Amino acid sequence: MSMDVMLSQDEISFRNEFKIFLEGLDLSFILRMDKEDEKEFPKDFVKALGQNNYLGIPLPKKIGGRGLNTVCAILAEEELGALAFPLGCAMGMSTYLCRAIYQYGSPELWKKYIIPTMKADLICAEGITEPLKGSDIARLQTVAKKEGNHYIISGEKRFQKGGIGADWFLTFARTNADVAPHKGITAFVAERKHGVKVVEQFNLLGWRGMGASHLLFKEVAVPEENRVGNEGQGFEILMYLLQTERLMEAATALGSARECLKMAVRYSDAREQFEQKIREFQGINFKVADMAATLDAGRLLCLRAAKVIDREEKRPNKEVAMAKFYATEAAWNIIDQALQILGGIGYTDYYPIERFLRDVRVAKIYTGTNEIMRELTQRGTYEELLKEKPSPAWKLWKGSKNLM
Repeated sequence: MSMDVMLSQDEISFRNEFKIFLEGLDLSFILRMDKEDEKEFPKDFVKALGQNNYLGIPLPKKIGGRGLNTVCAILAEEELGALAFPLGCAMGMSTYLCRAIYQYGSPELWKKYIIPTMKADLICAEGITEPLKGSDIARLQTVAKKEGNHYIISGEKRFQKGGIGADWFLTFARTNADVAPHKGITAFVAERKHGVKVVEQFNLLGWRGMGASHLLFKEVAVPEENRVGNEGQGFEILMYLLQTERLMEAATALGSARECLKMAVRYSDAREQFEQKIREFQGINFKVADMAATLDAGRLLCLRAAKVIDREEKRPNKEVAMAKFYATEAAWNIIDQALQILGGIGYTDYYPIERFLRDVRVAKIYTGTNEIMRELTQRGTYEELLKEKPSPAWKLWKGSKNLM
């Protein structure tokens, strides 16, 4: 299902190049990664991405990025989602975390962390969510106290993807308790060797390989130069990085959905019941029609959000939030319907649909629940439409004057 009409020739060329790269890889590790008793972070895969300049796709070349746009980044994410949802997350972290450090951090931090991460010499992860706070990220309880030329960080983070493989973490802690919660947060780069303890507490329904790390900061001393931005700027930095993170997650989920739709189409074209292909039954082919339309609607929302990010003319809160909740729910529903079309065999591991279903379920929770995304969407919609001039036809109806 081509979206080429919405893309530039450069974007199409990059996507095709990336697909050829993926076709040349040994992907057998995906099966190992999904085993419940293993916590295999795909380091070799990330290393291959770095060696071929596919980390930091929209980041400038001067810091080791590819120098392309966010559209190219989400095209790559969709292709990774078609392989396995966790792989999109493994690649995406280097983009949105390093993008935030590039935007707010010092050139010294660029050199020390971004450039090695673009080569996959270092692996990064985030330190955001806390056990008692979840979506209430403005009220973090992890604290950082300035002592000499270091900050001493104490607290814990939970459900941090990719923590098991990370060398450094972009983490957030409270440095001032006497101001409004969102004004007292500061961002830091904390290395594992600084004393960050990483524990895997849980087995997961899906999304295996990325893990859900518990990070323990027990008086971890982080050098002052590892502060990202100014004190109190952490919430702004967090909101900035979440824009890209949420969008990349949405695109990855759609890649998984795309492949499941493809399997459902091929299966229904081959499978016969009652002396005809099951694709001839309206109960099947109308499902396929709805799945295709929903998939493309999600992809268009992601493309719009990516273009808004690249133009840097406004904060893309509404566009990203809308893309995230719509695309992740669309992906879940498409995969579920694909399983339904395959019937009993779809519920087994003979096909990967059951794995895609387990993997994508987390997308409606992580990086901001879809309930939070709806809150951001409605807020942005009211703000936008209350400023927009009504149609001149409104004046034809008496009641419209109450809305002018």
